[in-house]
Amino acid sequence: MKILIYSSVFYPGIGGIENHTRMLAAEFVRAGHDVKVVTEQPQGDAPPLHRIEIVHSSHRRKQLQLFAWADVVYMPNITLKGAWLFAFNPFKKWVVSHNDFHLTHGNGLKTRLKRRMVRHATRNVAVSASVSRVVGADSDVIYNCYDDSTFRVYADEERDRDFVFVGRLVPQKGCDMLIDACRLIQRPFTLTVVGEGPEYDRLRAKVEILRLQDRIRFSGYLQGEALARCLNRHRTMVVPSRGPEGFGIVALEGLACGCRMIVAEAGGLPEAVAGHADTFAMGDLIGLHRLMERALDEGEPSTAGRGLFLDRHRRLHVAGQYLGVFERVLGLSKPTSLQATQPC
Repeated sequence: MKILIYSSVFYPGIGGIENHTRMLAAEFVRAGHDVKVVTEQPQGDAPPLHRIEIVHSSHRRKQLQLFAWADVVYMPNITLKGAWLFAFNPFKKWVVSHNDFHLTHGNGLKTRLKRRMVRHATRNVAVSASVSRVVGADSDVIYNCYDDSTFRVYADEERDRDFVFVGRLVPQKGCDMLIDACRLIQRPFTLTVVGEGPEYDRLRAKVEILRLQDRIRFSGYLQGEALARCLNRHRTMVVPSRGPEGFGIVALEGLACGCRMIVAEAGGLPEAVAGHADTFAMGDLIGLHRLMERALDEGEPSTAGRGLFLDRHRRLHVAGQYLGVFERVLGLSKPTSLQATQPC
């Protein structure tokens, strides 16, 4: 197949959609398909991706050429900036994946237009059942993948630290509440905060005011093997989101690295760790503190039963599900309705 990916954000940008789309594109190529990408993401001096041509969205003529070339157009999150192409061929097959709850944010003109557009897509995909319920159109649920070659257990790492948080330092991610929960712990513990963002200075100052700087440290931004090895040195990952998450790839990474998981019941986040995490109500400080105390009591995490669950989130498996959707909209295989991977 000739697959055109139209994504507002992409490599070398950093984020859940950027990383997930890059992994899918690489797997499509590995499976023998031709892949081109149109994006608003500047490439700068970033090394090229193997067999993936990347075109900036300002190049209108090249976009038209790629649109005509493609068998199917794939949009990770709907973008109005690519809608004009369909005026040239409204029958072009196109698939939209929905990665978050942005279609529920407000009722402005752009949001209303996006909601209308998704109803005209050949097929919609949601990254969780929670997201599927708000898409406004029939959608298949395909859970996200993670980088299974990098995020794994490293036998040479010693798991000698307690808690780790990984995420952008913004209010929605809940790191401030995690620090508040740490204040309630009246025994030795350690927390590593991995990430950067506009809340960085305020959170550092809060830790100092609470006199927790000997227990809570900030590592800055980590990625790839450096992040995976950091996770391997921690017993418990905490994902305390204050707002609904579409999914939660970071939770898969924590599971794959052998961490015990504590996650908020925030949108599709519990689906990312189905049956393999302790959960608490979003915003429930006391509930979070109680689970952290339990984690300290229980010590080393159990990883029983994770293998099969993680197998269903490997890049090859998830990319195969997307390719199955593309084949069906092109009439290359018998149309069926994909079901979400059942937790085990």
